[in-house]
Parts: sequence; C-alpha cells; structure tokens
Amino acid sequence: MKLRQRVLSASILVGALVAAVALGWPWLAGAAVLAAGAGLLEFRRLGAALGAAPPWWLLAPLTAFWLLRAAYPQVAATDVGLGVALVVGLPLTLGTASARRPLLGFALGLVGAAWLGYGLGFLLLLDRATSSPATNAGLVFIALGIAVVSDSAAYLVGSAIGRHHFFAAISPRKTVEGAVAGALAALVLVGLALPLVLPGLGLLPALGVGAVAVVASQAGDLVESQLKRSAGVKDAGGWIPGHGGMLDRIDSLALVGPAVYSILTLLHAF
Repeated sequence: MKLRQRVLSASILVGALVAAVALGWPWLAGAAVLAAGAGLLEFRRLGAALGAAPPWWLLAPLTAFWLLRAAYPQVAATDVGLGVALVVGLPLTLGTASARRPLLGFALGLVGAAWLGYGLGFLLLLDRATSSPATNAGLVFIALGIAVVSDSAAYLVGSAIGRHHFFAAISPRKTVEGAVAGALAALVLVGLALPLVLPGLGLLPALGVGAVAVVASQAGDLVESQLKRSAGVKDAGGWIPGHGGMLDRIDSLALVGPAVYSILTLLHAF
C-alpha cells in the first residue's frame, strides 16, 4: 500500500515538473517558488525544534532573491544578497529576535536560503544556460532525472535486498546496496542523455558530471536526514503522501542543480 501511494505521488509530481519545464520559464519559476516555499515552512519548523527558528524576514526574501537570480543576470545576486543580509539582517537579528539563540537562528536563515534558494536557483540558470530552449529543457530534465532516478533506485533496491547500513548513525534505513543502485542508475541516465543534449560533450566528461551529481544527490539526502534526526522527527512534513514533506523531495535536487551547472561551466560545455 505504501509503495503504491509513493508511486502515485511521485508520478503526479514528476508529471507536474515535466509540464512546468516544457511550458517554459514562468511555469518552471513558479514551480520552483512553490517547492521552495513549502520547503521553507518545513525548514523553519525543524529550526524551531532545534530551539532556533530562523526569522521569516531573513529567510523568505533572501531565498526568493537567490532562487530567481536568473531573471536579473546583471545583478551580482550572491554578493548583494549576502551583503544586505549581513549589514542589515545581523544587527536587526540581535536587536529584535526573541529566540533563545538569535545568532543560531540567523545562521540557519542563511543556510536555509542558500540551500533552498541559491541551490534550487541553479535549475533556473540551467533553463537559461544556452540560446536553445530545447537544450536548456534537456539540461533541466537531466538534473531532475538524476535526483529522481537515484532516489527511486536506492529506495527500491534498498528495500528489496539492502543488508548493509549506509551512514547508519544518520539514517538507519539507508543501505549500501541502495546507494550503489541509485548511483549506477543515475550514471546510466547521464551517460545516455547528456551527450545527446550537448553533442560536443563526450561520454567520459558526461560520466564525470554524473559522478559529481550523484555524490551531491546522496549528500543532500544525508544532510536533510541529519537535520531531521537532530530535530527528532521522521519526516520534514506531510505534504506528499508516501514521501513525507517537500523538503524530503527537494533536499537532493538543491545540490544536484549546483553540481551539474558548475561542472558543465568548468568544462565550457555552454
């Protein structure tokens, strides 16, 4: 029953994402804003469970500013966002915060905005990476596919034959068998799809991009698992039946996007 519910929820989410990418920038940006917004609600609740809820006036605008930075490429979004947060936000946090740990709340606000805003924003940068809308859509689909395929293969194989724990201290349900299956599935996807989307990129560089992205995907999942474990909760939320919260779904994607975009930039692939 749980597997059926999980598959149904995943199918709806994937279908919505495919439609958003196919329809173009406004729809993809809107989907990213909705996902990041839901994730922020859960992230702030986790921060509150740790005794340091990040302030909304820092978390929400900084996330939005970094998430949508592809819309204003002439602005140095990283420098401006971080500069304003430090110069204005840090003194304001010290002066008005009622939390027991105002500095920790401020730090978590920066982390949440970087993770869910700056990280997911790389998907929107990929959507504007080249002058070809078809190529850009293919790059976004590959980044999304890495996260989805890796997670799905890890879950299915780990549930079926997983015997050896993978970072048991962080997440006792994850297994080495699942992690290997997720990595191999994602590598096959990237090895087949990326050279088609970027014909000038060979198989070995494509597999290199896939390898870095796989590590980023699994790292994002482990980071969120550690955060939930520290907060004493099983799932970040209950938005998605069979999966938990939105943060449980976009934790990996928020690191896959930066990995794919950064490596392809270093390779001068676009």
